[in-house]
Amino acid sequence: MSLVPPFTPILMLLRQAMPTGVPAWQPWVGLTGVLVFAAATVWAASRIFRVAILMHGQTAAAGEMVRWAMKG
Repeated sequence: MSLVPPFTPILMLLRQAMPTGVPAWQPWVGLTGVLVFAAATVWAASRIFRVAILMHGQTAAAGEMVRWAMKG
């Protein structure tokens, strides 16, 4: 679970504090995963915002937001 991006910051620190430690490559893979996950989240949110700002006053379902993130 420590390599799944939403959980990496806390779990990797907990694993590193253990006496057994972690292999040297795992913190770097975790950091890369978090950065990629954050960039993808910002990209998807910006696409949703771009479409939703034109629809002010109307509500959107979760399925519509996923479609906006994929198609734009």
